[in-house]
Amino acid sequence: WRQVRLWHRRSALAPFLRHALLLSLPLDRLDLVLIPAGEFVRGDTRSTPEALRAGRAVISRPFWMAKMEVCNEQFAQFDPRHDSRLESGDFLQFSVQERGYPVNSARQPVVRVSWAQAVAFCQWLSELTGEVFTLPDETQWEYACRAGSDTDLWFGGLDADFSPYANLADASYRKVDTFGWGLPSGAIPPWRPAAAAVNDRHRVSAPVGSYKPNAWGLHDMHGNAAEWTATDAGPGRKVVRGGAWSDRPAQARSAARLAYPAWQRVYNVGFRVVAGAAPARKVAMAPAGEK
Repeated sequence: WRQVRLWHRRSALAPFLRHALLLSLPLDRLDLVLIPAGEFVRGDTRSTPEALRAGRAVISRPFWMAKMEVCNEQFAQFDPRHDSRLESGDFLQFSVQERGYPVNSARQPVVRVSWAQAVAFCQWLSELTGEVFTLPDETQWEYACRAGSDTDLWFGGLDADFSPYANLADASYRKVDTFGWGLPSGAIPPWRPAAAAVNDRHRVSAPVGSYKPNAWGLHDMHGNAAEWTATDAGPGRKVVRGGAWSDRPAQARSAARLAYPAWQRVYNVGFRVVAGAAPARKVAMAPAGEK
């Protein structure tokens, strides 16, 4: 590690500052957005088992949140051995192409990381930079996702065209590839539940930041990869928010929540980080192994 620098710059998207963390690679930057303190109505007014009951919540202090989900190339600086792998295809898998759809490219969000691995990344990043990084709790996450909105999704209702804003289960996810086997149309009918009238252009996860940000400058709060939070959901289980490329809008709405064991490496779950709103500063780091 040659140097880690923290600095502020004015945001063109929102009336507050943006924070950026430059890691060792010249183009590998972790952008943070300042989320202001405030109040909002958390949860869902409908009686749904996967959402919290609606109620007012207070965010008493501002905090920084990563503009995008942690991607594979960023996570590889912490754990070079990790592989997010691929999602298997639908048909006879005799060639490399037919094996499936990679989710391990550099700029796709890291997935198949357990909650414990995500926390370990935060601890590593904290030690590296001198800033305290953690996972957001689910109240912070929902507040940041809504960014002042009160609709099911920050950009509208469940029937909204999500293709400019989110990577969710769509026509490209529903499609069954036969890879040139010459089968008649419908020989393998589409079977995955999806919003078939919408095409967001990605079968699996997209490179982070591919879709428009919310009002506070955060990308991929709905879809792409679901995200671990710091919130407990019973013994040994942690809350996951946001939905993924394989979820329809109802499963990815601002109030929706799932839970998994903290040890489980889920195929479509990654994370993003938050930090306290401390003043920006420059941090000089020695290369690994040096004092």
